[in-house]
Amino acid sequence: MSGKQLNEVTDVAEKRGISGSTIKIIAVIAMLIDHTAAVVMIREIMARGFQEAALGGQSLLLNWLMENGVLFYGYEIMRMIGRLGFPIFCFLLVEGFQRTRDVKKYALRLGLFALISELPFNLAVTGRLWYSGYQNVYFTLLIGLLALWAYSFFDKYEHQEKGKDLPAALRWILTAAGVVLPVAYPAVFIPFQEQTARLVCCGLLLAATVVTLALYGRRKGFRRVQTACADVAVLIPLMFLAEYLQTDYSGMGVLTISVMYLFRKRRALSMAMGCIVLTLMSVSEIPAFLTVIFIAFYNGRRGLKMKYFFYVFYPAHLLLLYLTAVLMGLGDVMLM
Repeated sequence: MSGKQLNEVTDVAEKRGISGSTIKIIAVIAMLIDHTAAVVMIREIMARGFQEAALGGQSLLLNWLMENGVLFYGYEIMRMIGRLGFPIFCFLLVEGFQRTRDVKKYALRLGLFALISELPFNLAVTGRLWYSGYQNVYFTLLIGLLALWAYSFFDKYEHQEKGKDLPAALRWILTAAGVVLPVAYPAVFIPFQEQTARLVCCGLLLAATVVTLALYGRRKGFRRVQTACADVAVLIPLMFLAEYLQTDYSGMGVLTISVMYLFRKRRALSMAMGCIVLTLMSVSEIPAFLTVIFIAFYNGRRGLKMKYFFYVFYPAHLLLLYLTAVLMGLGDVMLM
């Protein structure tokens, strides 16, 4: 087979797959279904007295479910479908980062739409115009992008000749931080009933980190270990930032993006590993594993040029859903 024929066969095989725009549309549909339940249906459920029934005992709750079961279980199914949205957006962020010509513009775009989306997000998910206790998902994606930017920076310096890389003192500081910081996140954000359990867990995690890095260094070399530690030294503070801002999916969302980037050379595996991280956050994220099927058929092509449609759709659909709730007489139902 000639080179030209081989290229033609490859092109045909790629065209048979799913383009990036198709995957985005799947994510947008899943998100719309999810948010319709989370913005409109939940208000109807609350207006029908679900909270009072839940607090009134098993008998009252069962009676409520007998009367409102279709609405309640429909809500639950729609939220399950919605679990497909976030991991796809994380995956596409990793893909976009590898393809973008200007990371600064990419970050500014995410930051701008994070600000634009905040008021519609507040209205949709809380019923208030201003609420500082929960921020929209664009902030999570922005923080994740900053993490990827840092990883690529350290990776570039790893392959530099001696004397052209980062100063030795800085490399050692980042290495030490990369060993110690993984203990900090669970120590702060995982609730422990006893202080002894917290100390044991942190001690085991520290020992596991040291052993893993030692084995990794034996295989890849100490210079690669320093780069990995530098990555962790950036990742943990950014996860703390997401937790502090209380962004959607918070620190685990940033970790999901980072894990997907780590396995980026094998796309289906990348998505699967990201879904594992999300499932560790909450077992309700298990439906997210269905996204691996879509990614397995991803052909790596961009598809339709609809970049700004997806940016604008997020705040627009949140505002429209809230207005729908208002027209239904549910605008006064406060969710937070």
